[in-house]
Amino acid sequence: MHSWVSSIGALDLDMELKVAREFSKSNAGSMRVVPVVTGEVLKAKYGDKAIQEALNFKQYDNDLFIFQGVKFFSDGGYMPETMHMGHPTYVDGGIGGPSTYASAKDFASTMKPWWDAGFHIHVHSNSDVGNLDTLNALQLLQDSKPRFDHRFTVNHFGVPSTAMVFKIKALNAVVSANVSYISQRAKLQYPAMGTDRASTATRLGMLVRNGIVTSIHSDAPVSAPNPLQEAWSVVTRRDVYNDGKVWAPAEALPPSEAMKMITINAAYTLGVEDKVGSIEAGKFADFTVLDVDPQTIPAIKIKDVAVQATVLGGRVIPVSETKQPRPLP
Repeated sequence: MHSWVSSIGALDLDMELKVAREFSKSNAGSMRVVPVVTGEVLKAKYGDKAIQEALNFKQYDNDLFIFQGVKFFSDGGYMPETMHMGHPTYVDGGIGGPSTYASAKDFASTMKPWWDAGFHIHVHSNSDVGNLDTLNALQLLQDSKPRFDHRFTVNHFGVPSTAMVFKIKALNAVVSANVSYISQRAKLQYPAMGTDRASTATRLGMLVRNGIVTSIHSDAPVSAPNPLQEAWSVVTRRDVYNDGKVWAPAEALPPSEAMKMITINAAYTLGVEDKVGSIEAGKFADFTVLDVDPQTIPAIKIKDVAVQATVLGGRVIPVSETKQPRPLP
């Protein structure tokens, strides 16, 4: 799948939208972009007209640019240790940063106009406190106006409990997990978080075994966007840089599940599974040509599988064209 979810509004909403639109109209484009606009930024800029302005973004849609949703933040970051940790706290007794909202009720109140308008909502949520606030807020939204195929997406899901996984299932939400928390961050974070929590971040095995649609992401620029390395991490639970340690091997999954996470599950999570994510009649002819099937080789070699070319809408794009940026016309 050659699609990229882009969170727009963190720096300069107008500038970011302009860049994304220009990119989507250029023949230099080699991917489809699904912009998710930050709700609080729209609210600050447009006030009571925020939802209508978000709906107006659909006028810019084309085959390479598909506006699909709105994003909120329940807590801080995993990597800088600003997420709000509850019990137990960080090893030194600190709690990190504050939650974004005072309570799940406040969070639900902020998201409710967007929920009622039928938006696909994505939430940045990392810590035990952040995840609980996110799921309790979703519960309140469902209680106020039940929705079925809502695709409410918990992004990152850094420090989850078993009960949180069960609640995601009960509320019919989906997860886009940050696999770099295991493959690149675990050995760096465990002195502050403790080995147990650092090991069981990104609980992909439990999510999949409970029937929750789960995709993975790099959170670039937090880590480099490398889908095959991400799939390798799902299967091996190994640390990329730090001596190859395996973190929580019980959370590992087979290659078939890893490949779904970067193809059809990713498309479903973004709400574009009718267009991309699998090779079917009626969808865009988007796929990647690899030198070997990652599902047929030893797991340890998955990250080293070579990409020969990508095909976007039937147009073959050799690796030689994607390794280096092409000039705009």
